[in-house]
Amino acid sequence: MPRRVRIALLGCFLLAGCAAPGAGAPDGSAVVSPTPLPTPTETPGGTPTAEPTSSVLPTPAALTTPTPAPGTLALEALSCDGGVALEWSPSADAAFHHYTALRSENPEIPSAYPPIAPAVDWGGTYATDRFVVSAVDATFEPSQPDWNYRVMSYDAEGRVIEASSVVTAQLLPVAALGPVSVEAAGGRRTRLEWDAYSGLSACFTEYRILRGAGNPPTTLLATVSDRRGTTLETDALRAGTTYVLRVEAIRTTALGSFVVAQSELVTYTP
Repeated sequence: MPRRVRIALLGCFLLAGCAAPGAGAPDGSAVVSPTPLPTPTETPGGTPTAEPTSSVLPTPAALTTPTPAPGTLALEALSCDGGVALEWSPSADAAFHHYTALRSENPEIPSAYPPIAPAVDWGGTYATDRFVVSAVDATFEPSQPDWNYRVMSYDAEGRVIEASSVVTAQLLPVAALGPVSVEAAGGRRTRLEWDAYSGLSACFTEYRILRGAGNPPTTLLATVSDRRGTTLETDALRAGTTYVLRVEAIRTTALGSFVVAQSELVTYTP
């Protein structure tokens, strides 16, 4: 091959080729186009560097902390004359702030607040002491249908952290204790006697004997904690004064009480 042709071909290779791929050289041999080199760039110091190949890395997915499932509270709802008594287990969660119970006609009560209808908060179970774990519902008229209850505990942000299962109870009418017998017991003392409460023993806390000038009487005369203790002697009734008297059987809880049975009214003047 002539020297001039070899120099021309060498120049073509150094300048990234001067013939199309597959084109023949003047002597008939094939010419292969070289792969283009990266375009050089200069660093601040003046040294040429190759342009780096650009690549985009995938953005990692944000990590989310799943909301823990609520803990469990044990709940008992007791159907009593005159009301429903609720008792539940104390919260074991360090984030505890308060309790609230919900009542519903529907057996499904979502663990959410504000309540989702038809569930309601009747306002008698809010407590910020984790060991105040009993309350009553006597806010509606006795009825035949069963009512459903669920107790939840919440953190300071109002989020449910514990929930009971749904339990069922029925509010029954107030029972009767019959008439009250009143008579003088000698000296300034007066003796009262009434029928014992015949309902569930778990629905009884104490008897309250009330006195007053009006109907019904509202002043507490005495209490009797023995369910079988159906008599009282007292010197608190003044001679010559006319009193209206009544005996009530009461169910008491940490957050309220209700009347489970009551006697007939009696008027008495010592």
